[in-house]
Amino acid sequence: MLPAKGCEKEVKHVTRIIRDAIAYLLIVGFCILMLTWAIPTYTPAYPGYGASPALVPNVAVCVMLFMACLSLIRVGVALCMKKPIVVEESEFPEDLEEDGGFTQVGRVKIVHLVNLMVPCVLLVVAIQYIGYMLASFAFLMVLQYVIGSRKWTQSIVVSIILTAVLFIVMRYGFGVPVPGPQIFE
Repeated sequence: MLPAKGCEKEVKHVTRIIRDAIAYLLIVGFCILMLTWAIPTYTPAYPGYGASPALVPNVAVCVMLFMACLSLIRVGVALCMKKPIVVEESEFPEDLEEDGGFTQVGRVKIVHLVNLMVPCVLLVVAIQYIGYMLASFAFLMVLQYVIGSRKWTQSIVVSIILTAVLFIVMRYGFGVPVPGPQIFE
């Protein structure tokens, strides 16, 4: 038995909202894991000068957690009220009409989310064993590959420059010791 024409669109909308809710829940879970385990475990002790080494990661993860919670509340309200999100406010282009002229840029895909989160988790763990410089270089290479960059020369140059700039800013600009064994100290 096929659903009526109007019901088909509603079922597709509810399925999309549930998928997005799952994606936001994964982000919230990841942030909680980072705040409760990864950052406290892998951040060196406060040396007594400059900013705490945990400051920047805590702020970044808290901003991600806040934004994911806001999106989760928005999706939850839409699901509970059985109303679609207002078209003008939709961040997901498939909610819009076909002739709206929008692209698929705003869609949440769990596979892409996992592809970006796995290197982040591995970076946090790898820093303790191989140090900031090597872990950051490898992380940036993997991240560039995941997002579609296949120009190896460009990826190597970008990774080296970004790793060096971030090291210099954190170590000498903010006075924060970077975690893990150090190559240049």
